[in-house]
Amino acid sequence: MSPPTACAVRSVICLLLAAGAATGTATHGWSQTAIVGGTVIRGDGSAPIENATVVVQGGRLVCVGPPDQCPVPAGAAEVDATGRFVTPGLVDAHVHFSQTGWIDGRPDGLSAPELYPYLETSRTLEADPGRWHRSYLCTGITAVFDVGGHPWTTKLPAAAEESPDAAHVRAAGPLITHATRTALMADDEYYTFLPMDTPEEVRSSVAKLVDMGSSAVKVWYLRPGADRQVELDQRLMEVGQAAREAGLDLIVHATSLREAKTALRAGAKLLVHSVQDEFVDDEFLALLRGNDGTYAPTLVVGANWTRAVAAFTLDLPPAPDDPGGCVDPGTLDKLADTGKLQALLPQARRDPEGIYRRLERGGASAAVMAENIRRVHESGARVATATDAGNPMTLHGPSIYNEMEAMQSAGIPAHDIVVMSTRNGAIAMNRLEDFGTLDPGKIADLLILEEDPTADVAAFRSLTHVMRAGVLRAQEELAWRRPAS
Repeated sequence: MSPPTACAVRSVICLLLAAGAATGTATHGWSQTAIVGGTVIRGDGSAPIENATVVVQGGRLVCVGPPDQCPVPAGAAEVDATGRFVTPGLVDAHVHFSQTGWIDGRPDGLSAPELYPYLETSRTLEADPGRWHRSYLCTGITAVFDVGGHPWTTKLPAAAEESPDAAHVRAAGPLITHATRTALMADDEYYTFLPMDTPEEVRSSVAKLVDMGSSAVKVWYLRPGADRQVELDQRLMEVGQAAREAGLDLIVHATSLREAKTALRAGAKLLVHSVQDEFVDDEFLALLRGNDGTYAPTLVVGANWTRAVAAFTLDLPPAPDDPGGCVDPGTLDKLADTGKLQALLPQARRDPEGIYRRLERGGASAAVMAENIRRVHESGARVATATDAGNPMTLHGPSIYNEMEAMQSAGIPAHDIVVMSTRNGAIAMNRLEDFGTLDPGKIADLLILEEDPTADVAAFRSLTHVMRAGVLRAQEELAWRRPAS
């Protein structure tokens, strides 16, 4: 990545530091940086601060406020953000480092071992998590919660924390479930699931998560059949108890109302998807608030799955929604090569009728999810922006734009979505003391935008600069490719 030159990072922002630009990133080599003249949006819902100054020293925010309260220190590198908007870095509260954004990372959707051997894919992902970090930062995401993946993902938080080239990570590790998918269990090193069919398995699975350094216990709780509801509800309660005893948060995938309520009764702090089968009621909302829990709706991941299935069923390569050129070349190559996947399908599965049925089901659940996010928000319960990145066509990084815009289309005001995408995500990660709002003492993770995100969250697409741990870069410096104009 070539370093920017002084006053040429973007025509709208002049970096007054010719010497600093030669160090490899815009503000390396300077003990202090001052971003001046922009409108600061703290991320906590408070009124924006116009003509503000943000002073950064040692990778931390030192002062955030009007010029008379935050004078520019002598010798500081000045960044002129006049007419622009400064926000906290985005937080994606649901990602998967051990998934790719395409079918090769989800062989339970379409098994194609001759084309995408899953063990090889898994090893490649462990060897290079940096590709996702770059895509996140390129998009403006400075922190992510990996809510389920291979054991190696539990090492990511420590590896990423001090690096300005990586997003902060919280990681849950393998999922505990009653519904194992064998396609996602490559071997004894690369596996996705742990069992919960007996009390002994529950205790053993939670103990394994503790030993590998997980920071939360994730349960993949699909709707049980009537013959197992009582039994599996009890297992979920036991997982919640074991998690509390281990000092770990319980987070749960439960997309039906009955199971989501059961998860909350078990002590869930984070529901990682929307309730999709029916509208949430007062009992659900009371349980969510009573747990001080977070609702992470992932509104678009299902539609993205349908896009992926349509792409290889019909051999129509999908075009990613990637305004900043943040999707890595390897993923783009796979998206462009749908013909090889279609060739593996029996003729009966190439019928477009199946796509139409998926669209019909998706439209019905989308209406329920939109109503439910409104009900949760209006109740005063916490919502955090979350994409489920890594699933097919929910690409690491830029998928957050579509997710925020879907939340806005559901009726959530833009200024509230900014909070959901910054502060509330930091709360879900148990990191609000460190990031999520622009307050003195916090890590200097912030964005500079050309447009106002409190008026329209599509403004995050106008990202010009990303600061992670005090290091400021032009967005185009982080891009994998220059987007077509």
